[in-house]
Amino acid sequence: MEIIPTTLHGAVVVTYPVHPDPRGFFTRIFDTELLRQQAPFDPTAFVQESQSRSTSGVLRGLHGRRHLSEAKLVHCLRGAIRDAIVDLRPWSPTFLSWESFLLDDVTHCQLFIPAGFAHGFEVLSDVADIHYRMDAVYAPELDYAIRFDDPELGVTWTHPDPQLSDRDLSAMTFADARPQLGQWYGTSAPPAVQS
Repeated sequence: MEIIPTTLHGAVVVTYPVHPDPRGFFTRIFDTELLRQQAPFDPTAFVQESQSRSTSGVLRGLHGRRHLSEAKLVHCLRGAIRDAIVDLRPWSPTFLSWESFLLDDVTHCQLFIPAGFAHGFEVLSDVADIHYRMDAVYAPELDYAIRFDDPELGVTWTHPDPQLSDRDLSAMTFADARPQLGQWYGTSAPPAVQS
């Protein structure tokens, strides 16, 4: 297993060796003991797992949870996605920075997303199955959605005309979310973005 730092504070990529042969492949996808020794998160904190299936051109996000209430480990079981995360923690050294990652069923990389990040992904393959391991039970009253194409956050996507849910079509802008960050994360409102 390897833990690969990202450019974002606290977010890491987790990889396990993949062993292919003419019949297919074998890989481990979770190892509590190795993660306990090497990862910057507690692997025993995960309490819920979910799976989603999406088709080509679907974009989900940007989604997050208020009150630092959910960190997650994301893994693409089938197909390929481009996963993007934005650091919305005002005290973080990477506040308002974002990075994207290719998650697929070839490398089997997993992305650990700390609480306080907004998260989204777009599907690059015909179909993609995504597995989420979360450290908090589902609490819909804490969910928020920020527009995937918010100009202030500046996340870039591959699909020029993605398929979006009604929720994502009506998501708030970051300008609307900014005054709430202090309430969400227990800090005063953050300064304006530096260009």
